[in-house]
Amino acid sequence: MISGDTAARFAEETAGLPNVSWLNTYDYPPASWDEEDSSLWFAVPAGYGKYLCAERSDAFVIAFLWYAMVTGSDISFEAPLSEKLHGGLTRKLIPALAKDGYRAIKLEGPLSDEPVWNEGGVVTGMSCGADAMYTLHAYGGEDAPEGMRLTHLAYYHAAYIFPFIRPPYDVDAIIAETERMYEKPTAEHAGRIAAHHGLRFVEVRTNLDRDFYRGGMIYTGMYRFLSCTLALEHLYSLYIISSSGHGRDIGQASLFIPTQAYEDLICGSCGTESLRCMNSDHQTRIEKLKEIADDPDFQRYAAVCFNDSEDGRGCGECSGCWKTMVPLDILGKLDSFGARFDLDRYYRERRSVFADLINFSYRPEAASVRESVRQILDLAEETGGEAGAEFTEVWREINEQKAAENGRRNQ
Repeated sequence: MISGDTAARFAEETAGLPNVSWLNTYDYPPASWDEEDSSLWFAVPAGYGKYLCAERSDAFVIAFLWYAMVTGSDISFEAPLSEKLHGGLTRKLIPALAKDGYRAIKLEGPLSDEPVWNEGGVVTGMSCGADAMYTLHAYGGEDAPEGMRLTHLAYYHAAYIFPFIRPPYDVDAIIAETERMYEKPTAEHAGRIAAHHGLRFVEVRTNLDRDFYRGGMIYTGMYRFLSCTLALEHLYSLYIISSSGHGRDIGQASLFIPTQAYEDLICGSCGTESLRCMNSDHQTRIEKLKEIADDPDFQRYAAVCFNDSEDGRGCGECSGCWKTMVPLDILGKLDSFGARFDLDRYYRERRSVFADLINFSYRPEAASVRESVRQILDLAEETGGEAGAEFTEVWREINEQKAAENGRRNQ
């Protein structure tokens, strides 16, 4: 149960956050909260129903952790919370997030140190992005570390980005459009990839976005995916979380930075007596692209775009596309990705694409893009090709221009 005052506080605290469409000032709390079926729910295909874990509060506490932290609300629960998870949250994660005026919330309810039975599955989420495909590359085959070979790929319908929304807002219509353009085709591709590798595939649906968060994926992503995994706590013993390569610095933990910035801390805080969470790797995006660029599934199904176009290909105009297309171009691998990007347009406008990526990296919130630019410059020097030389040239021109502008402002 979330009170009206808490809902109002959530809308106030999340108003105006950069690069996020919240929908929390239009219809919030939603009308569904007044109905009998207003609960948070997780849904899976019928064959997986027996694995849903109803005897622990684990999935639900993780799902609402961020919500509770930004509103200063304690979480009360009646079904037991796994004692190991409680310790990880109260001794590690919550204290690290309690800063900048946000307090360390309390988790109040019964605890249990009894392991939950499970079938010993090993799962990773399959978004068809570079990080997920690299995790499959590293843990999907016979050379995977002992006890860590994947048995399942999962797709979590918990990450609606709400692209291109315009008033008047219709939440159902927005979610349906996002499902049509992005969620449904990506889930279908993930299922095909699982079949190609002989892995079982499970989709998990939830109303986290529809009725509670309404966006904010960059701040809540790992909590959402963990909750969807813990909902199936009877199925898995290991959850391998695809690393972004940016999560080693625990000191960076904060409620209002992307969860990828402190993913190691989250992984180390959110295990239970039955389910271990681990980070897949600490490789850079460039290192990952080198490994997976020749993978036919990645070439056919890569999903890195924030705004997917009507034809199912990446828009070519967002940082997700740029961080993938540019390194692949410098590596000489981009021509194999015609199914995912408009290559004619890219090559025609390549210099402008380079400039857009570099200029975007100057935004205060674009730390991961700045790191990508640095890696691309190193790759350009390493490969010594035409595309890399042109990228370096554009980078120098923009930096000289920025330096001149700063000099004029300081006069």
